[in-house]
Amino acid sequence: MTSPFEDGAINDNANRRLALARYADMLENLSAPAPLDGLPFPYDACPLIKRVVWRISPLFADFLVDGELRELTNTLNEWRGALRRWHVWLAVLDEFSAEDAWSLQWEFVESLAFHCLFYPSATRDRFTFVATNALHQVRMAADAAYPDRLDADPKPGREDTPRFIPRKASEAQLEMIVSTLVGGASLVSTLRSLDEDDYRELTKNFRNLASHAIAPRFSVGITNTVVRRVVQATKFVRQPDNTYKDELVPGKQKVSYGFGGTEPLPMRAVFVANLTEFVKATACFHAYANVLNDALAELPKRDVDKTE
Repeated sequence: MTSPFEDGAINDNANRRLALARYADMLENLSAPAPLDGLPFPYDACPLIKRVVWRISPLFADFLVDGELRELTNTLNEWRGALRRWHVWLAVLDEFSAEDAWSLQWEFVESLAFHCLFYPSATRDRFTFVATNALHQVRMAADAAYPDRLDADPKPGREDTPRFIPRKASEAQLEMIVSTLVGGASLVSTLRSLDEDDYRELTKNFRNLASHAIAPRFSVGITNTVVRRVVQATKFVRQPDNTYKDELVPGKQKVSYGFGGTEPLPMRAVFVANLTEFVKATACFHAYANVLNDALAELPKRDVDKTE
């Protein structure tokens, strides 16, 4: 005779084996939303990179522009793969009871969801970094007077200290760099559609809270039950009819504590929100490839006989 605990462990093991078997089967056979069923992002989206004349040595420029584009491509292909696996697991969970599905979700799915929810913010910043470096080289190659200087360059005397400027400043710099390039404004607009307020609201600011505080849970469980706020101070003021009214005190603050609570994120709704961000990132990739290809087409080309 087994104990209830042993029965539970046996049932968990059986569910785990069954879930993994169903996952393996569905991963091969289950159709996914269109953005996840296409071909991976290509690694040769900008073949002119190694054919143009750069201001700096092609030994460095080729590897800089092409290498960082490949890393960006890797990021999007990794995100796409993670979303596809998340989609399959959601279908697997539908085949189990609510209690069993929650256990399987905790073991197999939440780490995927956590990972995916970081992609929109990281991808937006990575796009900015990659596009800034590449299109800065394009501007240098097109104009001998264009300075080789970026806002994130170290300050004098602190050359060994890397600098990371805020998103708003880095995107403003990119906007300036692409201002003379065909499709530049469209690229910046598409980039800024990623990780915007609508997405952060749908995910309850998950990425920031997970990085700096306590993130919402998935499906069940409330976090941040007690909330500390700094609010404008108030005081009771006697009115002409001898009643009292709570009025704001200009220029004075007070600390207020109260019960709040962050509701859990619905797993499927969050998947849809993250998939929508992936679609935006796809559009951004194509916008960047178009800007880079058009700009490279205008640059002088190398003498192939001398470079081969």
